[in-house]
Amino acid sequence: MANDRPEEDADDAALAAWELGAGNTPDSAPHPKLAHLRALFAAHPDVAALTRVLDAAMNDTDDPVPVTVEVQPRLLRLLAQIETLDAAAAGRAPAPPERTVSQIVGNYLEHLLHGLVTDPTGHPHFAEVWNALCAAEGAPELAVPTGTAEPAPPQAGDGPF
Repeated sequence: MANDRPEEDADDAALAAWELGAGNTPDSAPHPKLAHLRALFAAHPDVAALTRVLDAAMNDTDDPVPVTVEVQPRLLRLLAQIETLDAAAAGRAPAPPERTVSQIVGNYLEHLLHGLVTDPTGHPHFAEVWNALCAAEGAPELAVPTGTAEPAPPQAGDGPF
């Protein structure tokens, strides 16, 4: 279906021309040792075990299992209070604290799964494995930061507090 707005056609044409001209920057050549390091990393026993666990987690169709979590009562009351406010703003009934805690834990685990699938070196253990391989193979420039530096204190924002 043709575009009903000619200015969008002109914009699309201009973008396509730019991408073929000045915007057409070739990708830099990969490091000569990168493919070899990736193969060594994938073959490492800890990474291979992680890969199996990640594959199983991504393809898990089993029903959830109950888990007992200990929470301080005052924190559970805080959670219930915030859930009451959120539910009122959304026009729904508040979820029971057990459901809210389940969602929090589930969200954390899904985030962990996603992070490990997309970049296992985001976890300190696997960053150390990768960096050790980089050092052993003479490619320290491919090492990833390990976060050993002291975190900077948070800066005061423009908020009221």
